[in-house]
Amino acid sequence: MTEGPGPLFPGLPGADHGEAIRFPEGSLTYGVLHAATSHLAGQLEAGERVAVWAVPRLETCVGVVGALLAGSTVVPLNPKLGPRELQHVLAGAGPDKLIAASGEHPPDALATLPRVHVDLDAVGSAVEEPDDPELPAFVFYTSGTTGPPKGAVLPRRAVASNLDALAEVWEWTERDVLVHGLPLFHVHRLVLGCGPACRRPHQDGGLQGGSR
Repeated sequence: MTEGPGPLFPGLPGADHGEAIRFPEGSLTYGVLHAATSHLAGQLEAGERVAVWAVPRLETCVGVVGALLAGSTVVPLNPKLGPRELQHVLAGAGPDKLIAASGEHPPDALATLPRVHVDLDAVGSAVEEPDDPELPAFVFYTSGTTGPPKGAVLPRRAVASNLDALAEVWEWTERDVLVHGLPLFHVHRLVLGCGPACRRPHQDGGLQGGSR
């Protein structure tokens, strides 16, 4: 049975062992992931919109999970957007802050947004997730193939129910690792690449889903 609405990451605080996510430059255990995302969540507020410069790095997943822990709405930004497309997204989404990995230099159009830095070694106090399932979790922009890109809002309940349904249908166990190759600004990659391992980590620290 699927779990349905509720906290997006109910098992993350207690999953201290085992590898949670991996990228070419390294990996994070559940304990490190929880510490870093909690620290980042402490710099954000529920209800605000946070743009994420979605490069394929560990910091991007930490930034997204931390923002969701805080109850913020994540607006993933394709790093290859042209100036006109980027301005269109910013005008429509109206982000309040920007999350970008260290060493990244987003375009000048984002310079006015307060930047929240991701520290993979930081340790933050545990935060309590908002319990409103209707809070927007993401605003994903379409490719704009047939017109200007349009923002699609995904509430927290939709993300939770989809992850639970996939865990049930795919019969994930602590032995499974989810390998994903789509870019991190893509809804399938970001939600399914970062979400499963944080949503339903195995109680003994094994992977319920990962990103390699």
